[in-house]
Amino acid sequence: MGRKRSNGQGSVFKNESRNRWEAHLVVGFDDKGRPKRKIFTARTRAEVEARLDEAQSALDQGLQIPDNRTTIEEFATWWLDDVMPGEGLAPKTEQYYRDVMSAYVVPSVGHRTLTGPRALTPADVEHMTSTLMRNGYSHRVALAARTATSKMLQAAVTRGLVGRNVARLAKAPGDRGAPKPIKAMTVTEVGKLLDGLKEACWHPIALVGVTTGLRPQELLALHWDDVHLDDSEPYVAVRHALTFTGGTALKAPKRERSYRTVPIPPEAVRALKAWKKEQAADRLQAGPLWSSAWSGLVFTTSTGTPHRTDNYRRAVAKAFKGATPHKLRHTYATHLLEAGTAIHHVAELLGDSVATTEATYSHSLRTKTEVTKLASALVH
Repeated sequence: MGRKRSNGQGSVFKNESRNRWEAHLVVGFDDKGRPKRKIFTARTRAEVEARLDEAQSALDQGLQIPDNRTTIEEFATWWLDDVMPGEGLAPKTEQYYRDVMSAYVVPSVGHRTLTGPRALTPADVEHMTSTLMRNGYSHRVALAARTATSKMLQAAVTRGLVGRNVARLAKAPGDRGAPKPIKAMTVTEVGKLLDGLKEACWHPIALVGVTTGLRPQELLALHWDDVHLDDSEPYVAVRHALTFTGGTALKAPKRERSYRTVPIPPEAVRALKAWKKEQAADRLQAGPLWSSAWSGLVFTTSTGTPHRTDNYRRAVAKAFKGATPHKLRHTYATHLLEAGTAIHHVAELLGDSVATTEATYSHSLRTKTEVTKLASALVH
């Protein structure tokens, strides 16, 4: 016989034939006005009442009734396969989240559930990140695990499956405080790098890269229609980027503000004009082997196909120890800021926000040097 509960609170009773306690909760009505009920079962009255109360609380908050058997691993699989592909992320970003979830998140907290007594908690997320760092993984990896977990759980929040995003509530992993190396190269180092690439097809690529600050994927996706060499103020327009996830393809630049124009100096103009002649010779020599799929691409292989960013990275590192394509971008930004260029102009040229540029290059801001000189004058 079930205990009398208030209207809307559901009913609880012992099912003698099954030797189980049951709870029935009205969760809505069908088209004919008949009540639709959710049934919960448990071995004890206390267990089934706890599940009923949890379901009623979810309904009161406008959430879906939780299924406390759904594990984080199961939900992550559904999120990766059914939700994330519709979010408009770049293929490489999608693959990044898949890799982080499979390598770090699921092995750590995949056995936890979305709801119920075994539900994932902020403490579980913090334990995951601290364990990763204790096992030798970098701060960046630990932060990526927390970020991926948060993005996954946000999908559960927006669908009413959980009431809060516990990954956002978890304390972010702290950096170990290791000194960060200065990313910029000196003028002398840039000269040595370019000399090391002098006889290679990578020379004009690196020269344009260090004098425009383009991301490697943007640089290698330039088309001749994007390059304006004969204008009074020559420039390149960033309209594409290359992706190598699932095959080589063009994609939109990283963000909306990444669509931009960047002026190019005379040295880059000369290098591009010389390269255009070399490319024409390559095309003539390749004949029918020249790829027709990449018409108008600026930087191509000897058969007209795009260069891969990993090959570019290896060539740059071989020419000068410690050099990377991204370091050329950082060098461009650092030298502009150290010369006193306004930070909002540098951010615009990089296709980044002012906040990101300031956080990344705060050590290079000329104003801070000027402030220390003014402060010194106070005691002289």
